[in-house]
Amino acid sequence: MATDLREKTGAHVTHGSRPLPVLVAACLGLFTVFLQTTQTIGTLSAVQDDLHIASADLVWVASMYTLVVASCVLGAGALADRWGRRRVFLAGAAAMAVGGVILVFAGSLAVVLVGQAVAGLGGALITPSSLALITHAVPDPRRRAGAIAAWAATSGLGLAIGPVTAGLALRWWSWHTAFWLNLVVAALGAAVALRSVPESRNSAQRFDWTGQLTSMGGLALMVFWLIDGGHHGYGSGRALMAAAGAVVLLAAFATVELRRTAPMIDLRLLRDPSYAGSLLLAATVMFAFVGLAVLEVLWLQRVRGLSALQVGTQLLAEFGTFIAASVLAGLLLRRLGPRTLITVGMLIAAVGATLFARVDAGTTFSGYAAALVLFGLGCGLVNAPSTALAVSHVPRGREGEAGGTVNAARQIGAVLGTSILGTLMTSRFDDHATQVSDPRVAFSNAIGYAAWVVVGVLVVGTALSLGLSGWARRAPAPRPAGQH
Repeated sequence: MATDLREKTGAHVTHGSRPLPVLVAACLGLFTVFLQTTQTIGTLSAVQDDLHIASADLVWVASMYTLVVASCVLGAGALADRWGRRRVFLAGAAAMAVGGVILVFAGSLAVVLVGQAVAGLGGALITPSSLALITHAVPDPRRRAGAIAAWAATSGLGLAIGPVTAGLALRWWSWHTAFWLNLVVAALGAAVALRSVPESRNSAQRFDWTGQLTSMGGLALMVFWLIDGGHHGYGSGRALMAAAGAVVLLAAFATVELRRTAPMIDLRLLRDPSYAGSLLLAATVMFAFVGLAVLEVLWLQRVRGLSALQVGTQLLAEFGTFIAASVLAGLLLRRLGPRTLITVGMLIAAVGATLFARVDAGTTFSGYAAALVLFGLGCGLVNAPSTALAVSHVPRGREGEAGGTVNAARQIGAVLGTSILGTLMTSRFDDHATQVSDPRVAFSNAIGYAAWVVVGVLVVGTALSLGLSGWARRAPAPRPAGQH
């Protein structure tokens, strides 16, 4: 039976796969992807002071990385299936390491942006290929759920360590030093992959250049519109041009893919409510988790007056809980199922976000610790099940495609969270800064305003989870492309 399946799918596998080394390599790779995110946020003030960067340009120091990851991750998943999952993972680790080296020696804004773009390419290659390596190495759905939970928990660990390493670097050395860790971890992940991870690919899947280019261009323009429009106005000329270009390219991508018998991304799978819902939920939880994390970092620095190291230490309450909850979700997934965990997790995260939305300038750690813990717990319970739900709805041999799709949804959710919430917070602060004598009061008010949006998104996500759960029980799953 296994031989027949390989012959039909064209899947190529090197025998001798051991799940543990695969999981270790994948987790090390994903760790660098999320480490880069909060590491950059933690060093922004120092980078601005050192390189004399204007505030209008500073947004691109962090956004360039997200832009490249979000625009390239979808095509990277299909590339991993066709070219080789280990090969794409190693290429991503190399790009991440090179990006770290560039940032270590960066002496101007242009060089910083190049380093972030190269690291972003590495993140785009690592994210779907690492998930594809795990799902291919662990074919048993029950064991795979636990492996995906561990992989998902690594994202929280990276987010947690980022501010800490940034704080240590700023306290003892310079902001450049923080990015050495990316190089070391990426090298470790590559070493484990080279030594113990076999190659696997789906050689029958053709490389879709048209799909790759239209999806990459469309996503890049969409993310650019979200980021740039958030700071310069969504109605500006260049924002509208970017939005129009994104619509045209993404429409072309959908048209091309729907006409192919073997598409890069099988859009017909979106007819399955479980698959479509898992993508929306993955985007929703990353919108909330990354978006609120950025708000928390800003509030702790500018209102509480904490150093980068102190911020990182306090946020361990949230990120540590996120990691523990992600692991717990892997265990509970077998017993409760993904939809129950997602619904409960969304509700808990909404409670945590509600508590944080109520902070003010005088709130101490004891007053917001519960908010951090509950929010991390809720997001951790949702993160792994939403990913597992997505990858369980694609045929064997197309794990990279599923990984690329769900991680594109996650990254777009993260971009939406940082850009939309950042814009709402900034506009609210500008409106209230002149009405109060203490700017910390205005800033807390702005942070709370944006946090209430997170609450609303999580409540809508809960309703979506419940609605799709009922729909999925009634609707038959669609057949993949090429099956009649």
